[in-house]
Amino acid sequence: MNSDFDSTYRLERYPIEYTLCFLHREDELLMLLRKYPPNQGLWNGVGGHLENGESPHTGCLREIEEETGYTVQELTFRGLLTWQGYEVPPGGLYVFTAPAPQQEPIQTDEGHLAWKKRDWVFSSNEVVSNIHHFGPFLFHETPPCIHHFDYQDGEILSYHQHALPADFSTLQPWASER
Repeated sequence: MNSDFDSTYRLERYPIEYTLCFLHREDELLMLLRKYPPNQGLWNGVGGHLENGESPHTGCLREIEEETGYTVQELTFRGLLTWQGYEVPPGGLYVFTAPAPQQEPIQTDEGHLAWKKRDWVFSSNEVVSNIHHFGPFLFHETPPCIHHFDYQDGEILSYHQHALPADFSTLQPWASER
């Protein structure tokens, strides 16, 4: 798998329509065992589709509350994840982290929520496979960046990291181009 810089990458090729958040407590992450595609039957963070006119930041807070019952006060943008060749059309999502409140989450129709050790999340074959690549960067003091994945037949062919545009913001309203 190639993880070198790809000079042909263009962010505008990938509609960024989703959010993903990794809620954390000490060395554990709150993970969702997904009931529905994509990534059905695999553990992932919480998140979902942005609503028209909603900023990524606001959309992530809404998804966290809908899927966990948590009202989160602190949300940190950690980068973008983009893809092509996967089981859904080319696209992307905004990735955030947040400290979790002390109470236990509510259960959701999206799947089963459970606390998992970070080391397990970043290595288990029961977790969405791209998390093994970008996940460890979420908790380092590195600037947010773009994590791009190319897939074929459900397998990662290549993974590239790219710098975010200088004017990038998660506070601007998202508008569907569809």
